[in-house]
Amino acid sequence: MKQSKLMSLIEAVVSILVGFGISLTAQMFMLPLLGVTISFSQNLTFALIMTAISIARQFVMRRLFEALHIRRPLSAFMQAVVAERFRQIEQEGWSSDHDDQHEVGELARAGAAYAIGDEPVECLTPTGTINVFGLLIWPWTLQWWKPTGFRRDLVKACALIIAEGEKHDRNRKDKRRSF
Repeated sequence: MKQSKLMSLIEAVVSILVGFGISLTAQMFMLPLLGVTISFSQNLTFALIMTAISIARQFVMRRLFEALHIRRPLSAFMQAVVAERFRQIEQEGWSSDHDDQHEVGELARAGAAYAIGDEPVECLTPTGTINVFGLLIWPWTLQWWKPTGFRRDLVKACALIIAEGEKHDRNRKDKRRSF
């Protein structure tokens, strides 16, 4: 996800302060080994100048990489899906252990139900067309069916399908380890 300018600056300053301490200490021990003798105030002044330059360099580079989209930015919808998945885990308590207890495809079916929604959708079958709506494929009791609006339901749908994919990957890894 995208980092704010303020957080870029804070990250740069903390990183540079750590670098400043390392630089100051290294100069105090290494310069005499090279035959260069300078006072502590000269060492401190030089370290401060280099630190200011480093802060500016790191901040500019971070903003440049952000502007060039070196890291792929997530759309608002993708950010909402990721936030929903974390909400499901952190607030609802639907941990990976909980998800693993569901039958294969059950979470995906719930996601599909939210994606279809509660309005009838015409679907083609080998014998003609039928009207389908999410509740027909909803895998759980009605108390858990909570449509809230088209976009929000799409976000829930994607988060549930991600949960199913994560479960599939975990189970696939477990099967490989058992051999």
